[in-house]
Amino acid sequence: MALISDLYLYPIKSAAAIRVSEAWVSREGLQGDRRYMLARPDGTFVTARTHPRLQQVLVSRAADGLGVEYPGLPGLKVRVADFKCQPVATRVWSDSFSAWSTHPDYDAWFSRVAGEPVQLLWVGEQSGRYREKQGIRVGFADGYPLLLISQASLADLNLRADAVQQMSQFRTNLVVAGTRPFEEDGWRRIRIGEVEFRVAKPCSRCIMTTIEPGSGRFNRMKEPLATLTRYRRGDDGEVYFGQNLVALNEGEIRAGDEVEVLEYAPAPDYPDAAPKRRALLCVEREPLARDMDTYWLEALDGKPLADYQPGQHLPVALDIDGKRHLRHYTLSSSPTRPGRYGISVKRHPHGLVSNWLGRVLQPGSQLLAHAPAGSFCLKPATSYLLLSAGSGVTPMLSMVRAMADLDQLQDVVFMHVCREERDIPARAELTALAALHPGLRLIFILTRPGRDWSGPSGRLEPGHLVGIPDLQQRQVYQCGPADFMDKAGAWLQALGVPARQIARESFGGLVASDVSRETRAVKIRLGRQEFTGNNQQDLLTQAEGQGINLPWSCRAGICGSCKQSLKTGEVVQPDAPALSRVEREAGVILACCCVPLTDVELE
Repeated sequence: MALISDLYLYPIKSAAAIRVSEAWVSREGLQGDRRYMLARPDGTFVTARTHPRLQQVLVSRAADGLGVEYPGLPGLKVRVADFKCQPVATRVWSDSFSAWSTHPDYDAWFSRVAGEPVQLLWVGEQSGRYREKQGIRVGFADGYPLLLISQASLADLNLRADAVQQMSQFRTNLVVAGTRPFEEDGWRRIRIGEVEFRVAKPCSRCIMTTIEPGSGRFNRMKEPLATLTRYRRGDDGEVYFGQNLVALNEGEIRAGDEVEVLEYAPAPDYPDAAPKRRALLCVEREPLARDMDTYWLEALDGKPLADYQPGQHLPVALDIDGKRHLRHYTLSSSPTRPGRYGISVKRHPHGLVSNWLGRVLQPGSQLLAHAPAGSFCLKPATSYLLLSAGSGVTPMLSMVRAMADLDQLQDVVFMHVCREERDIPARAELTALAALHPGLRLIFILTRPGRDWSGPSGRLEPGHLVGIPDLQQRQVYQCGPADFMDKAGAWLQALGVPARQIARESFGGLVASDVSRETRAVKIRLGRQEFTGNNQQDLLTQAEGQGINLPWSCRAGICGSCKQSLKTGEVVQPDAPALSRVEREAGVILACCCVPLTDVELE
């Protein structure tokens, strides 16, 4: 049964929400929802799309108005009785209408939050904004009075996205529980409590959804838009999540009310290129070496796990304190033993994720993962050199275990570098395999050997490699720290091993880096207008800072509203869904995400 689990009001457009247990539904939406908005002195509306800090404005309801708070500023009481109520011409997107002024003191307070002169507008007891096409009055909401999203749809998104998403990011009024993911896509008319609603259209999403909850910053991976673009993008290029509603009558609704579907409609068909992660259950934890454990994982749903090849990695998502961390852990298990994945992780002194795994991932715990992937995998050869250091041992374990199961340990040299004897991974297992398979030769090199160690010691040197028989004919696999692999690769080639026979894999998590460049001034010419800008900000933001209004909507490279033609100059234009290869080659750019590197001129 579909039920209303949460109700939210947003008294001030782009400010934080108020959670309520019941609400009165008027033809303009929930009573008290989006009745205030910030605007520049010329009436241009200001939102968190350009001022993400606005979402840090906390709002509370009072008998005579609102209470507002913002970090670092004294609290403010917004009293309706103090409003000047002078008519102010304003607009929301293409809708021009008249709103009401509030008070200069309120304008000054919000100007400090926005970092520029703004005024706090009130829509009035009845909105002066009439949307003729929809036949409805709307307050300061973007286009429709109400928005509905199901918990199941958010959960589906969180199985796919590279960051944890919260419902607050989508600024919905009604949250529904007890449905299948995106079941609301097929609703045309519903009843909640005393009120019937028309499901008007899917809600197109913009850069505002990428503001990280509780902060004034955008997510650097542009999540959730990056994922939604891959599986919720319509034929018109817009990205959709949630359903806009129009009330057909007035009345009260409450949290816990049933959502009765009165009429259905065909659901849109979106191409899906964003695979879901699967929930994996930790069923066993096995010590492998000092500060290194193998976590054995099975599918929570009991269905077969995806196949993989020895050497491939498992893309893992770990949610720690509300933040998603992505890691690629090479599988140490063998695909010849289906039903389980094994990942072996070494705990590092300052490693957030590795230490979290050591504390939390016990039998019965869960994590999310995509199917195994990677091009670093075992290929047929007559002889091998498996060369690893530190945590880089994991793909080698998978390869050795697989070859042992297939009776292919004919001519394999396994050389591993670590600190002490207690750091040798799976030593007992590998020694037993070498006893059973004479074709497996183990060489452990210790950088800090104990007194009783009789094997090779020190860091890897060319001398350690010279003694390997038939070295030039071996297929080599390397995994470990980058400098280790760089030196070993150079030595191997110097000893006559062809580069085509050397495969290497970097071990560790995903690292995202931002491109930095020295700040310099550039001249930006837009038609007949010219100003001095910089090589750090996007063209749209810089133009707005000069009072030049360019068309825009999503500010995330999705909708294409801000397309411009580059006449001269050089820019950085990242890949964006709204820009085709043909357009890029023709000099079309997106002002919302394009950064000038030199003086530029746009047609």
